[in-house]
Amino acid sequence: MCEWLKISTTTAWRWRKAGMPYMGKKKSIRYNKEEVEKWLKDRIKN
Repeated sequence: MCEWLKISTTTAWRWRKAGMPYMGKKKSIRYNKEEVEKWLKDRIKN
């Protein structure tokens, strides 16, 4: 996901803490592209 969005792992961690949807724990974290896109669009609207 970091490569796809061109963000750092620190930014990904901050976004997860802010409510970005993800699955897994620690080193096996996975993201659903559609859910992440929806989350980002919702954040832009606010």
